[in-house]
Amino acid sequence: MSKSNLRQRSIELVRRTRALFLKLLNPQKTTVAAQNSSPGTDPQPTVASPTSILSLSDDLVLLLADHLYDIQDYLNLTATCSKLRSNTRLISPRTILRLTAAKPANTTIFCPAPHFLVAATARELGHWARRSEANEQALVAACQQGLDGMFTLSLAHCGLTLERLRHLSSIIWTVIDPVQDLIDKCVGEQWRRLPGFWTTEDDACTINAEASETIFHLAIYGELFGPDFETYLNQDRQSRTLRVDTRLEFIKYCVPEWASFQGQKDAKDVHRPDGTMDPRREVKAIGPYGGDRPTVYDPNFDDPCKYDSNKALTWVLRSVRWTPFWKDARAKAGPDFQENFLDQWEYDPDDTQDWRQRMWESVMLCQGLEGLGMIVPESQKAWEEKIKIWREKVTGLETEPKWIKVGRQATLEYPFLLGDLRICVSGPRGPWE
Repeated sequence: MSKSNLRQRSIELVRRTRALFLKLLNPQKTTVAAQNSSPGTDPQPTVASPTSILSLSDDLVLLLADHLYDIQDYLNLTATCSKLRSNTRLISPRTILRLTAAKPANTTIFCPAPHFLVAATARELGHWARRSEANEQALVAACQQGLDGMFTLSLAHCGLTLERLRHLSSIIWTVIDPVQDLIDKCVGEQWRRLPGFWTTEDDACTINAEASETIFHLAIYGELFGPDFETYLNQDRQSRTLRVDTRLEFIKYCVPEWASFQGQKDAKDVHRPDGTMDPRREVKAIGPYGGDRPTVYDPNFDDPCKYDSNKALTWVLRSVRWTPFWKDARAKAGPDFQENFLDQWEYDPDDTQDWRQRMWESVMLCQGLEGLGMIVPESQKAWEEKIKIWREKVTGLETEPKWIKVGRQATLEYPFLLGDLRICVSGPRGPWE
């Protein structure tokens, strides 16, 4: 937007808000003025004082934010004059989040929507959910409506500061874009365009997913559940963590996958003695799997829409293009506990791989948006000390955290993304069986 257009929009905004507040301050005179105005002309409020928006008290100026349309209006307002700039700094983070969520900002700057802003607020939402059982149940219910449901809950309980927004804007170029490009080389268009794709790639497969969404599925999981690692690494028996069941609900509905829904009826060992399904594997026809036309999978349509979000994320985690970057980041902090470590998709109760290596890698993977900077060369230095500390804490643990079985698959009590993913697509009709 040019400076002249910016100034014009600011002037128009001030004019509209001034008229609104004059009406609020003296509604009777405004009504009389409206009745006395000539037909075809805009009614002008007739009040003696105040004559300028700058005459309004600070608390009234703060109320301006409730009448702004989007974050651009907010920025224009802060650029109008020093008084407004000073007062708008006190506008609540929750209001700033609401303004950021309005179009076009959430579709042109913070996109894809709602993925970006869900990632931006997921850590705060997770902390809110840890406060009580009721809060965590509310999070589960929101997850079952997909990322849209999560964002609705975020709008009610979370916020963003202007400083946070500026930081998020900066890492679009320094972290998000480079990592998204890498993901595209693992499961996206760049991957599929490799010469001799079907004959030379060991993991060649049809995957219907967008790299721009896959990166945020990974980031949101880390933002939401990653803080629980502090409890396990510090051997804290008092702090409340989010349940494994909650993680599985997030994967099923917020990382939508046709095999999650379609494969559940054929999954092995997930039924109770009374014939009902284990709710941890059950996927209901709600959220992304419900409505007139589900956005994930519906076999009743001749051309069913399939979405492979779970599959895409699984392929990324095990990609030969993805894992070397994480190995390089670990090498700067210390040697691996086990060389050439690679978790298989199938859970193996007799697995002999080093559990400390699995945990160290999982901690690094679950650091959210900023944490993805660990695999960006320009950002790695800032993470070296943290990676060393995580390694030291993992080394200090005496026993492996518990495995949680669901049917024939299993995950860990700490946030173990691969384990959570494989539980939610278990079944003979899953894409990997």
